[in-house]
Amino acid sequence: MAIFFDSSSGQMDREANAQHMVNYKVYGEHGLFTITMEGNLLIVDGIGPFNEQTITSFHDALNKAITTISSQQWSQIIILHAMSLFTPEAERHLCLTLIERKNKGLVRSAVVYGDTDCKSMIHTQLSRCYAKVGIDHGFFESIDEAKAWLANK
Repeated sequence: MAIFFDSSSGQMDREANAQHMVNYKVYGEHGLFTITMEGNLLIVDGIGPFNEQTITSFHDALNKAITTISSQQWSQIIILHAMSLFTPEAERHLCLTLIERKNKGLVRSAVVYGDTDCKSMIHTQLSRCYAKVGIDHGFFESIDEAKAWLANK
């Protein structure tokens, strides 16, 4: 159901003149994630696709998790499943969260392609974000490979 919002009056109305209305839709979160800590290693396990609302919730949860890190420098492993793609808005928001994480000590990120359906697109989207922010990153097929790469850096 579409709800119309009249930006001039601030009123919602289904009967008003459509010429002065903006189609206003509310979307819920798409995608799931869990965040765990192993010492100074942040581990995110996500099932996409992801929209901006999910990245906003993700950002809030990250901020809480980061406060438990005792080191000034830390790393993360991101494990992705299914269609873990980002809407354009979610990708932009993700880049902003990476800037904040970098400012709080994130030095490298290992991305694990779990049982993803679209590795090439995930690689493109995340590489674009990491490159913009300047975070060392790598892509791996297993958590063990990701942990070994992080340990050798």
